[in-house]
Amino acid sequence: MSKISLNKLSGSGLSRYYGMIVSISIFLVFITALMGTSIYLSSQVQKSTEQHYVAEQLHQSELELMQSLLSLKLSYGEDPNSPHMQTTLKSLSEAQDTWERSLTTLQNGGLFKGSDNMEVKISALQGSDNTKNLATVKNSWTSLSSEVNNYLKVATSPTATSTSLDLAVLQAQAQGVIVDEATETILANLQSSIQSRSSFLNTLQTVGIAIAMLYLILFLVYFVRKLVASDQEAEAARRETTEIMDTVNTGLFLLDSELNIGSQYSKELENLVGQTNLGGKNLMDVLSGMISDEDLNTTHAFIGQLYNQRTKERLISSLNPLTRQPVNIPGRDKNDTRYLDFKFNRVYHGTDISRVLVGVSDVTDAVLLEQRIEQEREQNDVQLEMLSTILQADRRLVDDFVRNVKRRNTNINNVLKAPGERQPELRDKVNTMFREVHSMKGEASTLKLHGFTVLAENLENELNRLSKVPSLSGEHFLGLAVHLDELMKLTQTIEDLVSRLGGSGPIHSAHSGEAHTLANYYTKFVSDLAQRNNKSVDFSYVGVEETKDETTDSVIREIAVQVLRNAVVHGIETPEERQSRRKLATGHVRMELLDQGNQFSLVLEDDGKGLDYEAIRAKAVRIGKYSEAEAAQLGNKELLALIFSPGFSTLDKSTEDAGRGVGLDIIKDRVSALGGKIGVSTHAGSYTRFSFTFPKK
Repeated sequence: MSKISLNKLSGSGLSRYYGMIVSISIFLVFITALMGTSIYLSSQVQKSTEQHYVAEQLHQSELELMQSLLSLKLSYGEDPNSPHMQTTLKSLSEAQDTWERSLTTLQNGGLFKGSDNMEVKISALQGSDNTKNLATVKNSWTSLSSEVNNYLKVATSPTATSTSLDLAVLQAQAQGVIVDEATETILANLQSSIQSRSSFLNTLQTVGIAIAMLYLILFLVYFVRKLVASDQEAEAARRETTEIMDTVNTGLFLLDSELNIGSQYSKELENLVGQTNLGGKNLMDVLSGMISDEDLNTTHAFIGQLYNQRTKERLISSLNPLTRQPVNIPGRDKNDTRYLDFKFNRVYHGTDISRVLVGVSDVTDAVLLEQRIEQEREQNDVQLEMLSTILQADRRLVDDFVRNVKRRNTNINNVLKAPGERQPELRDKVNTMFREVHSMKGEASTLKLHGFTVLAENLENELNRLSKVPSLSGEHFLGLAVHLDELMKLTQTIEDLVSRLGGSGPIHSAHSGEAHTLANYYTKFVSDLAQRNNKSVDFSYVGVEETKDETTDSVIREIAVQVLRNAVVHGIETPEERQSRRKLATGHVRMELLDQGNQFSLVLEDDGKGLDYEAIRAKAVRIGKYSEAEAAQLGNKELLALIFSPGFSTLDKSTEDAGRGVGLDIIKDRVSALGGKIGVSTHAGSYTRFSFTFPKK
């Protein structure tokens, strides 16, 4: 896994935008100055406008005061408490108050509330001319205000004379022209200031906007040309990138820390994962359904480590869970498994890991080729093993094995093809095939055909799994055809090897130089069983070696294999157990086949621990066949019948030699088919004897 470094913002990169940055900075400074000046002028216009408002209030209050005095003069003699007189007096008082407040505010500045309830806050009126005119108004107001106050004191008295009113009217007439000229001059000055500043503000804004627009146009023209040129370069680079991405036969994409796929990825990636529009999608969502949840979680944790600076590159490479990863491509046949290889490379920006570059390649052909080579190697090994075994075996036994296995393969195939939908029918199919496969495995084990034994055991495992399925259907049996096909191919291989060897007599042992006999056959079988199960066992054989009937001989060998296996695995104790029970460390198994005139008698006996009725009873309860109360009522005869039922075994864990619960079921089936009888005799801690009788044909 290699490092990839990127420098996105180098010095040369900044220099490309230097002119643009300077131009924008100048433009922003100009706009800022223009806006600052406009704001200042606007504030000055606002200030003059507010002062003009107060000056207008001063002028208006002067006129209202004059009008109120003249109205009172004309109404002299009326009742002072009449509505007309009261209203006029109120207007006079309010005008006097407004005049005084507005004059004070213009001189000193501050908050002013007009007669229309409008509030403004102004600064003192500046300018020598305005100050002079305000002083004139102030002087006139001082003398006029005194006369008005004198009148208001006696205005409502019924005994008052018109003298105070006349004096106030005369004073107002005398000062009116002076005050009017002064206030109008102030208003004119303020109006002129407002107009000049407003005009300058409008001119400034117009010129500023024109300059800004011209600058902006020049800026756009210049930089649009540069952007067009840059876009053309970028487009050319993008086309090159697209051409590369469209032609590479590897899926390439960038992955961020959130596990999102980058917008740019190779076209081949869509073909590899069977999905389109991958840009922006999360890698976990893309892989979901393609790989198992366990692999998905492992991949998520692994990619998280890619962004961990403390995790070494070499360690990450060795932990990659997506090496030759089997996947199911969406939209394709589920049986069409593809193998994808993911390579991860960190992309560095300086010392930081910015993203991860992922390369995906289809290695299906390479994986399948390796698998095919491995299968061929295994087949060659199996053939060598078969050849070695056949060379050391009795030709008659090998021929019988091939014949029996071909027959059983045919039986299994017929059972698979047989119709059946009801649960009892499907269960019977499983049990029938189980018996056939177990018999094949037993015969292969006696001949030391280990490759065949492994294939038979694989089929047994699948049948054992089916026996535990609560509700069977026809689809459950589909996978068995694959296992059966493997057995048939291997059977054909064995038959071909035997055919090439030629001849029909016994093949002599390369080591002993002695011809094989059934006694030797069973002796070696028992010896191998004892060695695998850590037992010490002697075997003895008495009687005839064959019945002259091929079917009977085949059944006897099948029964012998099953019972001898049970005797060694279940019956004979380990040397330590035997010695603790005051028995010889080496157990003994005896087999006897006698011709009794109209029938053959087969006896197999061991000096082991005998049948454990309590273990049989406990297992019957454990598998749910009986309740504890029901099992407690079972006699020895009923318990013996249980060991011959399909799938019953006192062992909880199956091995190559026992634990399937099929051996005695096979014996019962085969003896019944020949019209024979079964006898069982046992004594706890001493022996177990199985006896079988077969009528002659």
